[in-house]
Amino acid sequence: MKSALAIVALLCAGPAAAAETIALVGGTVHPVDAPDIARGTVLITGGRITAVGADVAPPAGARIVDVSGKHVYPSLVAASTRLGLVEITAVEETADVAELGDINPEARADLAMNLDSELLPVTRSAGVLVAGISPGGGLISGAAAAMKLDGWTREDAVLKAPSALVVSWPSLQIDRSPTARFTVRLQEKRRDEALRKLKTAFADARGYARARSAEGKPGVPRHDFDPKLEALLPALEGRVPVLVNAGSLRQIRAVLAWAEEEKLKVVILGGEDAWRAADELAKARVPVVLDGVLSLPGRTDDAYDTAFSNAAVLAKAGVRVAFDISSPAFVRNLAHPAAVSVAYGLPKEVALQAITLEPARILGVDDRVGSLTAGKDATLFISDGDILDIRSKVVAAYLDGRALDLTDRHKRLYERYRGRPKPDAAGGLAGSASAR
Repeated sequence: MKSALAIVALLCAGPAAAAETIALVGGTVHPVDAPDIARGTVLITGGRITAVGADVAPPAGARIVDVSGKHVYPSLVAASTRLGLVEITAVEETADVAELGDINPEARADLAMNLDSELLPVTRSAGVLVAGISPGGGLISGAAAAMKLDGWTREDAVLKAPSALVVSWPSLQIDRSPTARFTVRLQEKRRDEALRKLKTAFADARGYARARSAEGKPGVPRHDFDPKLEALLPALEGRVPVLVNAGSLRQIRAVLAWAEEEKLKVVILGGEDAWRAADELAKARVPVVLDGVLSLPGRTDDAYDTAFSNAAVLAKAGVRVAFDISSPAFVRNLAHPAAVSVAYGLPKEVALQAITLEPARILGVDDRVGSLTAGKDATLFISDGDILDIRSKVVAAYLDGRALDLTDRHKRLYERYRGRPKPDAAGGLAGSASAR
């Protein structure tokens, strides 16, 4: 039986490892959709989870991995991020986030994602192995895709594409101060024009769908294929949700009214003021993906813990909650807002679901990932402690039953500078070329 410290030796086992049977034995197993299992076993065969429990007996020939004292979790899932679309924010040439114009539903994040991004290994090292990759810009930004954060090609990495349509709700705030950059009339005109564009796009898509479905009937001409309008159909038909960036209370209420009018499945993204509309969101059964949980309050008269307790207020009202960090460089900290929310009233089991199963449900891939359940992909990680304790470290990870190499740029730089030369008595660097 292998020591838990020998888990790292499995990380370079190669693609063939996905075909074998692996038994993770003796750790605390967190299925997420069921109670925790002390000294449990997770059995992996052919890249899938085949059994989870305290009394699972590994079959003959299985590779036994002793994870005693460790914790086994399903992959953390980021609901909406720009990982792989931005490498260095300050360098425009490394960003492929947005297309020109306001209406771009045909823009596809899965085709734009850079699978060689240095940010992906860093993020995987924190247990985030799956993410909803989302475009930005304009009013209708494009189609998000649920992606594995490791793969040679798009086909390797895609779990579901499209998995959502991304919309940015226009700002409804009017600056009426004497120092406002634009007149009130111009601000209102721009707001109304943006809303008109957004609603017209969906109205056109409905007309397009009717025209296409009527083709072949007597007297009905053929309608040309329109990629923009075609890309809106999965959302109109309810096959994917609409992720709507909306932070203020006015925006959230406007989105709820629009969704009811259009009969759309919407998810609020951002949700700074979501706690103010908790009962309305619960009644409409609209989930919220919270970003900015570690931020300061948005208003000067808000309580200091407004952002910290947002999730707890929503969950208490019956709203489904997920957490997210849109900045690609910090998706690795996905567990942190969940942990802070627990400290401010969110039940721990709800917080864990909010970074695993709930975002998987939103992206439509909960049949594949999000919990340790027999039949799902063996996409999981092993940590040396509770993942909601920020001191815990991920010591191993599996994607579709394949052990991942968890080396990354952060670790390489840590090792390099940990061994840097120390100043000597003369002020030089001991052991360096200049010292010699």
